[in-house]
Amino acid sequence: MDKKLVLELQNHNVYYVKTDVVNYYITIPKNVDSTNICIELKNRMGNYDIELNDEIWVMENIKTTFSYIDNYNITLVLPVLKEEQISILEKIDNTKYEQIDKILGFVINNSYGLLKENNKKVSNEIILVNNDRYKTFINWFITKYKSRVVCKNLLELIQIFNANATSYKKLETPVMNFVVGSYNTEVEAPKIEQKELPSEKIEKQLVPQASYGYATYWILAIVTLVVSAVVAVIAFTMK
Repeated sequence: MDKKLVLELQNHNVYYVKTDVVNYYITIPKNVDSTNICIELKNRMGNYDIELNDEIWVMENIKTTFSYIDNYNITLVLPVLKEEQISILEKIDNTKYEQIDKILGFVINNSYGLLKENNKKVSNEIILVNNDRYKTFINWFITKYKSRVVCKNLLELIQIFNANATSYKKLETPVMNFVVGSYNTEVEAPKIEQKELPSEKIEKQLVPQASYGYATYWILAIVTLVVSAVVAVIAFTMK
């Protein structure tokens, strides 16, 4: 396991954890002694994959996501699943859900160990952030572990852990309130471009240049011969 500090906020440190099973991000709270493990399966996990995407853009998404919950006692864990695993989440196929179950079980146990290493008391209740895109899997998962796992929306968590918190803004109208925030605002992280070897570039540049040069040479030679022949004929007939 390789753990790297990627973002330091006022109330949390955000770590990127690389393992042989799955890579994930986790917030370690600085100022509280007890917390919950809260797992979110993002819609666009690829935007958080620092291995395959441009690091600058990935970090922009990381900063946006974790800064949003920094003022609340929410230990957020973001697994970064592979494409084939995401495909399982999006389908209604209970027989394949066991694969994701094992991955999430690993993430939970691993996160628990990291929090204990930082002297945090961890609740036995695991929270799964609601996501309609993966609703079938989420329902299957909480049904299987109904004594330990609950599903809640992010704003519910804010209200539960910080009943008096007012760090998020509200835009009020005469008939309704909207919560204003940038939590779900993501930038598309571009893939890391594969750079060509210098030798390949040189070869691609030299081949067409050489062929054009030879063609020009032969055209000039033919034109010169034709002109010379015409001049010789004219000179001969004038004698």
